[in-house]
Amino acid sequence: MNTTNQEQFFFWLLIDNKLDEVFYSASSEFARLGIKLIPVKIDQVTRLAALTNMGHITVLCSTRHSLQYSLFTKHIAPVLSMLLRQDRLTLFHFSSFQKLDLGAKGLKQKNYFFLKYPLNLESLCAKLKKFHELRLDRTKAWPGGRRAKVPGLAV
Repeated sequence: MNTTNQEQFFFWLLIDNKLDEVFYSASSEFARLGIKLIPVKIDQVTRLAALTNMGHITVLCSTRHSLQYSLFTKHIAPVLSMLLRQDRLTLFHFSSFQKLDLGAKGLKQKNYFFLKYPLNLESLCAKLKKFHELRLDRTKAWPGGRRAKVPGLAV
């Protein structure tokens, strides 16, 4: 687990420059768990991914209305597909609509998670915190494997 006292941040992607009630509910739930939820625009997400020394960025996004979904698919999804391929961020997309096709056919998206409304925010926030802690632990792990042994010489 994450044993440091470092502050944890999740980022909420603004689509139409408005914060809805889902953001406020999620923000209060994450605050209870010790995580700050910060609203950002897509250009700020690209700068965070390019310039930050954070190991991994967790971005949440909600599209509940048709206007939000159309803005998301036209302006934000093309940028996100490039960022997701770089493996610098993880996107959790909450939507009333269908899952986005964010890559080439057959490309496995390991950083894009789609969750359909209605959602239980209390359990979802707890699971996202656990996911983030596991992701941080994995970045701290030694990238190499086990030490090679020669048969017959190992003691």
